[in-house]
Amino acid sequence: MLYKVAKVVGFVGGVAALIWAMRDRFISVAVSREPEPPVFRGWPAESPALESLNGVGPTYAQRLRDAGFANPGDLVGADVDEIARIAGVSASRARSWLDQI
Repeated sequence: MLYKVAKVVGFVGGVAALIWAMRDRFISVAVSREPEPPVFRGWPAESPALESLNGVGPTYAQRLRDAGFANPGDLVGADVDEIARIAGVSASRARSWLDQI
């Protein structure tokens, strides 16, 4: 009789452990794998001046304005080499400006 009770308790414990493991495996993992909502970077409606970029002074800003770039948001999507040529700076400096946007 004691053997049968131990067998039933072991079976119930095993089923409970299996259900617990499946819950952890399928429910909590599925929740943690949900992607984060996208975060869009950009400039506010009132765009700051080009001088707000680190390394862009009045001279570089004027060169960029003369080429049609009025604010940092206008530089988004521009070619690094084109920005470097317009401003008269190295490509690495132009890349650092674009990385700040």
